[in-house]
Amino acid sequence: MAIQWSEEQLKAIHTTDHNILVSASAGAGKTTVLVARLMKRMLEDHISIDRIVAMTFTEAAASEMKKRLLQSLNDKLQEPDLDEAEAQYCRQQLILLQSAHISTIHSFCLSIIKADYALIGLNPSRIQHIFDDAALAQMKDQAFTQACRRQMAHDPDSFTTLLQTFSSRSEDVSELKKAVLSIAAKASGAQDPQAWIQAAAEAYAPIARLDQLPSPIKEAFFESCAVEAGRLEDCAVQMQRILYDAYPDKEKQANEVLLFLGKLTPAIQAAKNYDYREYRRALFGAIQTKISTLKDALDFNALRKQLNALAKDLVSRTYSEETLLSDLALTYAIIKPLTALTLDYLALYAELKEAQEGIDFDDMEHFAYQILTAENKLAAKRYQERFDEIMVDEFQDSNDLQNAIINLISRGANIFRVGDVKQSIYRFRGGKPQIMRDLMNDVRPENCFIHLSSNYRSKQMIVDFNNDLFLRLMNIPGCSDQYTDHDCVKTGAPAQKQDNYPVEFHALMTKALKEQDEGAENLAANQIKAQYIAQQILTMHETSDFRQWKDYVVLVRSHAVKSHLKQAFDQAGIPYYIDAKAGFYQSEAMQILLSWFRILINPADNLSLTAVLSSDFYQADDEELARLTLKRERRPIFEILKEEHHPLVADRQRLNDIAQKQELCALLDALFQIHHFYEEHCTAQQRTNCDLLRQKAEQYSAEHSDSLTGFLAMIDQVSEEKTSEAIPVGNEDDVVKVMTIHQSKGLQFPVVFYWASSRIDIMDKKETCIADADLGVGLPALELPWRFKRPTAIRQAIEYKITLEELEENIRILYVALTRAQNQMILVDTVKGELPHKPVTMNTLLERKGTTDLILSAMCENDSHFWKVRTIEDRWEVQQLQRRRKEVVSLPRYTEEKPLPVTLTPSETEQTAYIPALFPKSKAVRPAQRGIQLHEAVERLPEGEWTESLIRSLLPEIKRADLLLLLQLNKQPLFERCQKMSVEKELSFAVLSGNEFIQGQMDYVAQDENEVILIDFKSDRHAQANQLKTLYARQISIYLRCLHEMIPDKTIRAYLYSFDLDQFIEMTPKAELAAA
Repeated sequence: MAIQWSEEQLKAIHTTDHNILVSASAGAGKTTVLVARLMKRMLEDHISIDRIVAMTFTEAAASEMKKRLLQSLNDKLQEPDLDEAEAQYCRQQLILLQSAHISTIHSFCLSIIKADYALIGLNPSRIQHIFDDAALAQMKDQAFTQACRRQMAHDPDSFTTLLQTFSSRSEDVSELKKAVLSIAAKASGAQDPQAWIQAAAEAYAPIARLDQLPSPIKEAFFESCAVEAGRLEDCAVQMQRILYDAYPDKEKQANEVLLFLGKLTPAIQAAKNYDYREYRRALFGAIQTKISTLKDALDFNALRKQLNALAKDLVSRTYSEETLLSDLALTYAIIKPLTALTLDYLALYAELKEAQEGIDFDDMEHFAYQILTAENKLAAKRYQERFDEIMVDEFQDSNDLQNAIINLISRGANIFRVGDVKQSIYRFRGGKPQIMRDLMNDVRPENCFIHLSSNYRSKQMIVDFNNDLFLRLMNIPGCSDQYTDHDCVKTGAPAQKQDNYPVEFHALMTKALKEQDEGAENLAANQIKAQYIAQQILTMHETSDFRQWKDYVVLVRSHAVKSHLKQAFDQAGIPYYIDAKAGFYQSEAMQILLSWFRILINPADNLSLTAVLSSDFYQADDEELARLTLKRERRPIFEILKEEHHPLVADRQRLNDIAQKQELCALLDALFQIHHFYEEHCTAQQRTNCDLLRQKAEQYSAEHSDSLTGFLAMIDQVSEEKTSEAIPVGNEDDVVKVMTIHQSKGLQFPVVFYWASSRIDIMDKKETCIADADLGVGLPALELPWRFKRPTAIRQAIEYKITLEELEENIRILYVALTRAQNQMILVDTVKGELPHKPVTMNTLLERKGTTDLILSAMCENDSHFWKVRTIEDRWEVQQLQRRRKEVVSLPRYTEEKPLPVTLTPSETEQTAYIPALFPKSKAVRPAQRGIQLHEAVERLPEGEWTESLIRSLLPEIKRADLLLLLQLNKQPLFERCQKMSVEKELSFAVLSGNEFIQGQMDYVAQDENEVILIDFKSDRHAQANQLKTLYARQISIYLRCLHEMIPDKTIRAYLYSFDLDQFIEMTPKAELAAA
């Protein structure tokens, strides 16, 4: 059925010759619009897909876009009235789609680097190696240590003062390291990191008045002063309203409040005028005004108490201008060596990455930017000519550097950006929604702004609720976000108006619940909440229209609370998938396996030994562990186990033998088999984690000569990183999913439970050093040796900006959470006292009381049909799903290897002769691996003559035998001729031939004006030419068929090249040779 496009969607699809910015609210169908625009540009405007670049936020989004385009092109080819010329054009687009620039911005940057690395003198071998988190953590640690040693040698006095600033113990460098890494990370988002760091230091240079601070810092500092005074004003205005409404005869208090407000107004105005002295004078004058209590007026007196507490706190932090100015000078002496250390660290870190011949994701953006700006923007001009359309998805999460790269490749009016400021939730990755806000207000004629204001996802009541809630939460004076009339979406389909349920808030009244149930006394609020959600899902699964477990999702703000839901779902018997990002290395199965590694290295490690004994490997109970502890008498427990001939001792010896003679994967395989640990004692999640650990071990073994000790050291280095657990379920598995709101972005679910919260923590403010992309580095002033700290003016400005941005982002995260539901939305939280019912102001926001307080305050006067609050005071009946235990069935032992094709691609038509391995445990390179290595070598080596020095510079780890094979290939006359032609290596293709869709990769395709030569490289050993022709005849036949579809007007010849025979083998059919 044809899509019924809205007027706004059609405008987004068809508008050209402008820089277009599309603001697409949640559920507006932006991906569908993006694909439709791409199809329109390709098929109607005849802009080939290789002249379009589309940047997505994730690889999954890029893959989904390609998948949809592939389907759309195939659908187009099935149209009965499609003429041959158009069909041929569609087939050509199918071929080009495989290598089209539809990718993340990092992948696009990498393609720029691969094409033009020489412009910035970059070693090409670095491009092939993207460092993983473990390698980066080790290099960061090494660079920091070296930088500290350098600074200590260069200026010991300054470095000692720097150490004292960050810790009372000079040997403790952990806080200093945090500061350096924080500054370096923030600088990496700037176009010129070095200039950014130097500017951050110079902001502390001595000045005569606070209004001489650098402009953005001055704006934020005085805005923070005005907002702090505004919080007092907000309390006083609420008190005034109560007096007018409920106590009109209380003239004394009314006059006191009026006098207070009258004195406070000049302070707020002085802050707006950048006059700190007058601000402080007027503020202190207002605070000295006393407001009397009012008998029996609980609401008025509560506000009076809040006002006094705010005033007392503000007075303690409002230092004189002289103090703040002297603090800047004092801190200037600290930030100079700190930024020098950071610059040194960055230089050493870059040197280490260069020495180890690799890059990270930050490098991709910086190197791409350097290339595009090098030599008078030579490469940028080439890209401007090459691309007719630049499409950017999720634009609201772009940073300055990414936006600069996008602008550099644009010719001026050919960028199509789509995003939604309301869904900008990646501040921690450097996302800057202000870039999109500024562009929305840019009214230059080449710009076009489009709103997609229809929601095609959620039922009418959910849409109405979100419009009402976020009109109140996103329009708070002083905040950047605005929920405008364009953001008030309407439903896009008639079905959304049917079978509606109101959005519900279930307030679990903890005091009443604990009074009713003695068992609940010892339960924490999160446990009560988890148990309640589990019981609600059980009930709804049995009684509602949503009878599949996968209809339900629980959205949480952080990974920390997932353990409570795991426990509650286990008790209720609910099938679920919960990944614990906090996470992979800390998960139970990983901790047990790592404990095994530790006792293999050191059997006297009693802690690790106890973990293994008490695990499912040996199932020692508390009594057994206590007996061993009492018996050991200061000896290692392992000695007791040896005396008692415990099975662990023999298992350890066997594993130790394997560890010394074989690779890590063999050790893990042996561990998995002890007492059938993997098959019988691991859950699906744990088995998937075990598989991922084995994958990491295999990768480590391939890159390092040392084995167990080095692997364990690497894990210890990165174990604190928040590495996700592996995912053991797919989208179609019938399980309840628990995920963070960030994980849920872009997804939708029939029924959503939202885990509301009662507190928001601003983590950045707790660190000694904080950094902001716009304002620089915030440090406190420290008076030694007493270690008395005060916030500097710059620190205060950055704290204010960070706090406000994080609070605004929390509202945007709430928006993402509450727009995931299709049919039903249920919010759940525990409530200690009365439900909040106060107006939502900047003061409410700065109290940081969490989403529960914000939602209930915003909706307190709303009695609409789409919103319902349920107070839960009666303890619910605990139910449990009756599930049959699955029997473990032993499968027949696998005894024979036979390669079986899985999917139909040309390479799968190869007839492989299977020869049993004589030495299956050998560490020698297997033939398949050797073939892959030779293919990769040919791909990486440039066209032209190859020399030994060239090959070794690009492939430093190549074996001598393989190097000689490559040199003899390069000397072949046919290959020398091909190297002078236009060459495509590892050419991806997708061809619709008749009713058959064929896709794959060709090793090497060279062509000139008249001829195409296909070469397929083979590393088979001990095979004659005629055998190879027979083995690969069908594969090459399919390649030829596809090439004739792709390039119908040229002569095509095909060859196998055997590395073993050093021979080209003609594979072109005789009929084609005769015709040629």
